[in-house]
Amino acid sequence: MSSEMQERIARSIYESRNGVGCRAWPSLPKAHKAHYIVDALAAMKAMREATFGMRDAATRRHQGPDECLYGSVFTAMIDHEIRAAEEDSDA
Repeated sequence: MSSEMQERIARSIYESRNGVGCRAWPSLPKAHKAHYIVDALAAMKAMREATFGMRDAATRRHQGPDECLYGSVFTAMIDHEIRAAEEDSDA
């Protein structure tokens, strides 16, 4: 099983690679989904740290505290999804 975010990313990767008219994601066997699920976790880990541009955009938009807060919140959200995905894969 995978986290909700991991499943969304996996489905997006599958649909992007296979194009319009590909077999519907929900109907795929687990074995076929497996490598997309692994790719999705790798993508989530790559997204873990907010880029400078993301922090800059958040700071300018909210005119709030320093950009470190936004980076920390973003990282915490991604970490949550990674932990959920890894826990589900261990089950």
